[in-house]
Amino acid sequence: MADILKEIIGEIKVDEKSAIFDKQINVNERTNNLLSNLDDENETLGRFRIKIFGIGGAGCNVIDYMISARTWANNVNLYALNTDYKALKRIQGLTNVYLLGKKALRGSGSGGDPIIGKLSVEESINDIHNVLENTDILFIIAGLGKGTGSGASPEIAKIARSLGILTVAIINFPSVNAEGRQVYENALNSFNILKNEVDAITKISNDKIILNDRSISFTLALEHANSEVTNVVGNIVNMIDSASNINLDFADVTNFFKNNKTFMSGNFELKENYSFDALKEIINHNIKASYCDMNLQTENCKLLMNLNINTNVPSSVTHDLRNIFKDITSDQSPSLIYGIDYTNVDGIKASFLMSANEQECIVNEIPSNALKHNENVSGDINEIFTNEAFINLDESMNEIENKTSGVKHENIKLATEEILIDEATSSNNRIDSLTTQVINDVLNPNNQTAKFTKKYN
Repeated sequence: MADILKEIIGEIKVDEKSAIFDKQINVNERTNNLLSNLDDENETLGRFRIKIFGIGGAGCNVIDYMISARTWANNVNLYALNTDYKALKRIQGLTNVYLLGKKALRGSGSGGDPIIGKLSVEESINDIHNVLENTDILFIIAGLGKGTGSGASPEIAKIARSLGILTVAIINFPSVNAEGRQVYENALNSFNILKNEVDAITKISNDKIILNDRSISFTLALEHANSEVTNVVGNIVNMIDSASNINLDFADVTNFFKNNKTFMSGNFELKENYSFDALKEIINHNIKASYCDMNLQTENCKLLMNLNINTNVPSSVTHDLRNIFKDITSDQSPSLIYGIDYTNVDGIKASFLMSANEQECIVNEIPSNALKHNENVSGDINEIFTNEAFINLDESMNEIENKTSGVKHENIKLATEEILIDEATSSNNRIDSLTTQVINDVLNPNNQTAKFTKKYN
């Protein structure tokens, strides 16, 4: 009898557990088929926690712009971090503001010294660590070349990656012509340091903004830079958060950044009737006009693309896209992962991420964004100045070398300014790598292929 009672009690307990399980996963009582386990409104499924850190003066300016530029989802949080108290106080409508190095610097700023920027993070490391907990992806936004952005950004990236956070940097690169050699050299050094501390990085060029329209006002140039960074972040956030008929997901974005250290982000829109030539023209135009300044000549091209298309766009569009990007890069078989949403747009509206050439993302002999149907400029510095794209320069390389003999900074500045002005009227190609190489060759006349390698000690 005791054994029978134990067996009955055991069956009752099993039935109770089964009933609890059935309730949790919403089992249909008639068929016992699983219906859904997505009915818990407290779950954070599919809502990935995104944080955007604007670091230093330029980074905080972008954050200030982002607040009003678009509406951000609840899973996206913006933060402004700086060593300058007065700069932080100017930011309106943001509660997540943080003064780096508060005790040591007392809000005085970094004085343009990257070492001070780096040390300011060490004082604040516990607070930053706590803020970054429970984060899936961190965007680091900063201007390089001075103190806080250059020095603090790599240290914050280290903390993020130690927590297993996908870390992506979008940085603003200074104009050597507008801000001088020391600032530009600091930016080069900081870029290389930061590149080693993040999963992926891209840069926006101030020179490309200025040379696109030399009459542009200072205020409007800054707005263009802020807008470009906002678009890059917005493109990535949309890929993560937006659902579509054919979907991109967070894993797609993670895999892209884990496998591509340097990248470019872009957009294009085709409103007219679809054709291969029209699509190619608009993509080429938008890449050349972009302020995102990376070398796209890579033999391992990876593309991640969000496509909004109407129902009249032919199914050959993805095949056409691969062929177009094959012509832009050195890769004869680029990889394309895409999401597609059928909407009421007039034709095609798209955003994309594209891998860039990591080895030549700073000082490169082939200017970035040089499309194959344009004339490429390659070779050492003497060959560059005999290339047809530069025959209209007022002074030859020999005259420039004579002008800069003795390595006087005033002469270096004068020579590079003249190169920038002349090149701006003769070519749309990127100039910052050329200018940097000119300066470096003047400083190192026996080594024309040397690159800046100084690190902070």
